[in-house]
Amino acid sequence: MKNRIAILMVVSVILIMALSACGAVQDVSTVNDLGKGFMTALRDGDASGSWDMLTKAVQDEVGSTDAWVEFVTPRNFSNWNFTNTQVENNSAQMDGEATLGEETYTVVLVFDKADDTWKISGINFTLK
Repeated sequence: MKNRIAILMVVSVILIMALSACGAVQDVSTVNDLGKGFMTALRDGDASGSWDMLTKAVQDEVGSTDAWVEFVTPRNFSNWNFTNTQVENNSAQMDGEATLGEETYTVVLVFDKADDTWKISGINFTLK
């Protein structure tokens, strides 16, 4: 009887860990897709689509969709490569590089999760 209880407890712990890992893997995948979608929207000049990927706080900081269009228009990166994605609880970050003409930029995108939805809460493009 004690062996059955011990086995049941071990199996329960393994299942809980596996379910937690599945959620973390899903979050990394969702963040990766959002980051790539954001960069694609910038490349394609889709200001409306990229605007919808931002948190309300970032939208408020930018001020208006017209101001956002001014921000994104010169940032139509031709290609990009993210080399690191970190997710911890309801925050995430993607790091990489992007090319605009002959110039290479370091890219950092920060994400927050609210109500099971990931949104971009920070953007940093720095010329290398």
